[in-house]
Amino acid sequence: MSEQQKPTPSPNTSADGWRVLSYLIGGVLVYGAIGFGLDRWLGTQFLLPVGIVLGAGLTIALLHFRYGRS
Repeated sequence: MSEQQKPTPSPNTSADGWRVLSYLIGGVLVYGAIGFGLDRWLGTQFLLPVGIVLGAGLTIALLHFRYGRS
């Protein structure tokens, strides 16, 4: 009789997708909140958008280093 091979587990891509989405949302929220707080503290109006863009950029860089390499 032939031996039955154990199936190899497939990667859970759904969990990876949710993880990537949460990183993107979290990065924008955290750096946006930092920019908002600095705007309120310093009396400026440009740090909130800078924080949002910086958070998105840093999160994309993090995701590239974590998931972009094959």
